[in-house]
Amino acid sequence: MTKILCCILLLILPRIAVATDTPVLIWCLDHFAPSHSYEPGKKPYGPSVDLMQELAKRAAFQLQFSPKTPSARCFRQMQTGEADLMSNLNATKERAEFMYLMPYYERVPESLYLQAKDPRQIRSFNQLASLSLATVRDYTYHPSLMSLIKSSKRHIEISSIETGFEMLLRGRIDGLIVPTQSSLEVIADDQELHYQFKRAQVDFSVVEKRFIHIGLSKKSKHLALKSRIEQAIESMVQDGTVKRLYTLEAVHQGPIYLAEPQPQQ
Repeated sequence: MTKILCCILLLILPRIAVATDTPVLIWCLDHFAPSHSYEPGKKPYGPSVDLMQELAKRAAFQLQFSPKTPSARCFRQMQTGEADLMSNLNATKERAEFMYLMPYYERVPESLYLQAKDPRQIRSFNQLASLSLATVRDYTYHPSLMSLIKSSKRHIEISSIETGFEMLLRGRIDGLIVPTQSSLEVIADDQELHYQFKRAQVDFSVVEKRFIHIGLSKKSKHLALKSRIEQAIESMVQDGTVKRLYTLEAVHQGPIYLAEPQPQQ
């Protein structure tokens, strides 16, 4: 009987060893709708979650969600190696110092919002000089765009998109320049903001095309997976997985509560 048990254990143990040898990488994330939603009592969900889970599958690692964590703290954890991955990142020289940035999708350019009753038609960059503008403090704007913004009549930085819309509604600023998808989500979630704003026709995409990235901490214990992760990202780009997921995000955006009909992006 003892010999039989020993034989069974010898057959099982290698399988257990293989399972426990699967690398576990921590994805540090906050609530960032509509890309990924992290609501109380719920697991994260959204296109970015689907993408990261597919990445884990293709690169053969186990994905672990962090607790809901503000992005500034995520960056600190990436610097120390406490976290392994972040997503939906703009590239900067500072971030490149402590993480490998892997592009995977062309990002939607920012939008300029005005009050719905504002009669001005802002179509060109030189018109920004006459406006008082607000931007979000911890969001990374392209340097060329930021130069245009700083050439405006007055530029202030605010803590959040919500604060920016509140200031715009009260007339304390002329315009708010913020990430398009996140700002539409903020408007949709607050009925008091519905149809209070319009999106200016100025097109920031001509400044320079930019991409969003997945970041891998340079202090991660799993840097041996870097090539495998890069290959998995490339395969998802090439076979259309990334485009499909982010197209679904746009389709499921829901009503756009702006004062004027907007062309599809």
